[in-house]
Amino acid sequence: MLNQQWLTTFIKLVEVGHFTHTAEQLFMTQPGVSQHIKKLELQVGVDLLIRIGKSFELTEAGIILYQRALVWQQQQVQVLSQLAIDDEHIGECRIACSGSMALLLYPHLIDYQLPHHQLQISLEAAPNKRIIDNVMANTIDVGIITHSINMDELEVIPLAAQSLCLVLPQSYPHQSVTFEQLMALGMVSHPDAMHYWSQIARQYFTDKQALALQVPIRSYVNQLNQILVPVAKGLAFAVLPQFAVDNFAQAQDIRIASFATADADSVVVSEPLFIIHKKHRPLARRYGPIIDRIKQLV
Repeated sequence: MLNQQWLTTFIKLVEVGHFTHTAEQLFMTQPGVSQHIKKLELQVGVDLLIRIGKSFELTEAGIILYQRALVWQQQQVQVLSQLAIDDEHIGECRIACSGSMALLLYPHLIDYQLPHHQLQISLEAAPNKRIIDNVMANTIDVGIITHSINMDELEVIPLAAQSLCLVLPQSYPHQSVTFEQLMALGMVSHPDAMHYWSQIARQYFTDKQALALQVPIRSYVNQLNQILVPVAKGLAFAVLPQFAVDNFAQAQDIRIASFATADADSVVVSEPLFIIHKKHRPLARRYGPIIDRIKQLV
């Protein structure tokens, strides 16, 4: 790494063209300027100028270093300028949430970004653990997770709740389903399938919770937009948040189940949502309007 003080003296010397005048402008002595140039030449390993009294001519190496140094200097000015800016509409916003939540949020976040050309929104779909790990590692600034956690390093803010739906093929013959019928049909599995299914089972089939863990798996896929495809074809049922169900292209080929249990229709199974970020790392101002928009949407 080149010494920045020597490099600054070199740039000023080239611009002024005279050792004495350079020393005056930098509030240095002339020998001090000469010493900086000699040290810089030793550092780069080549002569940068040919001295002619108190004036000089640049060598080829001196010309190249001067041109590159101007670029480096401008880059530093830009970086320092960016560091000083904390604007609602400037900078990168790094957010992570579940895939179903991403389906809901992403189009609206893009609409928000469109008029703000210096704003960049990065949205990553990930499971809870990866979101938490990424926030802790500072690769994500704001995460949305589905369970509360107790970590001294994180701020955990209740957001809302997302409804969970058990989705059947439209062609399924029964208007309401029993536990036995679901076991016979089988489930489409995905990374969060058992987590969602256990909540459905706990609500509607309290006497069969242990058996619910043995649900037959007919298929597995980890692509959110593919999970309901086998359901639409009549293969099995799936459990997903309402956000994901609402965005499925073949809505005519699926339906949300009702249950052959007392008062089932009056119950909505849901799981909470929480916003997390580093407790001792204040969020930039640009996150304020985005978090407000997320709260409105959810």
